[in-house]
Amino acid sequence: MREVVPHTSERQPVTEGPPFVIPADQAILSGRPKGAHLLEVCMAHLGAAPAHSVSPLDFSSVSFMDVSCADELLVKLLKRLGSGELANRFVYVQGLNTSLRETVEAVLELRELAVWSKNEEGQVVLLGVLKTPMREAAEVLSARKCLTSAELSEALDKNVNIVCNRLNALQRMGLVCRLRDGSVEGGGRQYYYVSIV
Repeated sequence: MREVVPHTSERQPVTEGPPFVIPADQAILSGRPKGAHLLEVCMAHLGAAPAHSVSPLDFSSVSFMDVSCADELLVKLLKRLGSGELANRFVYVQGLNTSLRETVEAVLELRELAVWSKNEEGQVVLLGVLKTPMREAAEVLSARKCLTSAELSEALDKNVNIVCNRLNALQRMGLVCRLRDGSVEGGGRQYYYVSIV
């Protein structure tokens, strides 16, 4: 195994960005135009957030959201973040009542996407579609907060190349943050992966 040349800076977790709170006068979210408007406001909010930050999308003032609005707001937001449009900015959802959670899960399953969610007790869960091996990697990283692919490989007792592929896919989905840690002797790069929740 090649030795790692340590990077000069210490590993830093992702910082908490300012929350995007759906206003109280928007308690009922219905239709694509409403979702499209909120998406643009949210994208501007996230664009102003610091790099390497995660912002909660706070739905605590919302009592109802239909599938069309959720598709326009949440699905398009996750796709735009996944495309790298707002590099190294991440989101999770919070404040979901039972009805909102069911709508969000239905839309995410339909679009084969996933997002982290926090409840009032601070418990973190993944909503949406994520294959078992990917979910396992995401949950271990969420529990440990920060790992290299080699460390996660050891924790999962899996080949490091398989683990790298899973981590890179999770990073593209906006579920983990990948940061440069240094170089390895003989060339190449060393990355570490940070939980966003």
